[in-house]
Amino acid sequence: MSNDSVQPGGVALGDPFYGAPFPEAVRRFWRKYTVFTGRASRAEFWWWWLTSLAIGLVLQLVPQVFTPDSALFENPVGSYLFMLWVLATLIGSLALGARRLHDANLSGFWQFLHVLPGIGSLALFVVFLLPTNPKGVRFDR
Repeated sequence: MSNDSVQPGGVALGDPFYGAPFPEAVRRFWRKYTVFTGRASRAEFWWWWLTSLAIGLVLQLVPQVFTPDSALFENPVGSYLFMLWVLATLIGSLALGARRLHDANLSGFWQFLHVLPGIGSLALFVVFLLPTNPKGVRFDR
């Protein structure tokens, strides 16, 4: 299937899907897991991050429900499951972040701000909220 094939929402996989519904945003995350080129809309980006956050919380908290009361929050299984989730989605999350930055007409290398404790991730949070910049089309193939 080519990068320009039309998807269920009527938007080619290689194009940003503005106003993407939840299921389509998650589907596009997995279909474009290693694609660092092109652009991603705010809807694609934020639907995935809300999904990933919810799954991460469930993976961390559900094992706690099945531990005895005296050992609450001492069970490391949730942490291990959470770390497996983070590792399984790391490349795709970085690719999605790069595409979201491209949609705001910024280089994907801005993600290196994450290495600055606290302030870097906060700055990126604000940048990921930026609206689409038409000049971002330069990042398309």
